Amino acid sequence: MRVGREQVRKRQGFTLIELIGTISIIVILAGILAVSFSGVLGDSSGKRASTDMVRIQQMLEDYKGTFGEYPKEMTVAGLSSMEDILFNALAGRLAPNGEVGNFKILIDRNAMEFGSDEFPIVGETPAVLLNAIVDPWGNPYRYRFDPDDEDWENFNYVLFSAGPDGKYSEVTLAGKKNQSDSKNLDNIYAQ
Repeated sequence: MRVGREQVRKRQGFTLIELIGTISIIVILAGILAVSFSGVLGDSSGKRASTDMVRIQQMLEDYKGTFGEYPKEMTVAGLSSMEDILFNALAGRLAPNGEVGNFKILIDRNAMEFGSDEFPIVGETPAVLLNAIVDPWGNPYRYRFDPDDEDWENFNYVLFSAGPDGKYSEVTLAGKKNQSDSKNLDNIYAQ
């Protein structure tokens, strides 16, 4: 039995409808993967911030072991913020009494990110540096400790990341988390 040419049609390619359907399925799957992956990235940044703060807490405990107290709010020429004080204290430049010198360096430069590449050089004439330890979103970790203030009721420090939006309200005068402000909803606090 012979089959005619018209009865046996060999398919030479895809129809336009098949191509559009395939491309649509690929686009939908790519969209689902993109949404899933962005959630994973956001979650990993939060975990990194928490890990960074654990490292900072370990450095602060080493600092306290060396000097007997944590870096605190003070007036030191050239330093403009508590984040600068924290950096200089952990970089071996600042004692709790405000003395500038060459002290034990506690920062592991390979484990943290910083606002700039300015670091003290061992043996260099002591100078304070405007630098900060930054979170995964590029904002300085916020550090507060002011035991000399009569309103400060916290026996410890407050350490936190302002989170993905970078917005925050200061801790209360008593040294407590300011959780009543909507800017602080995505903040990540050290335990």
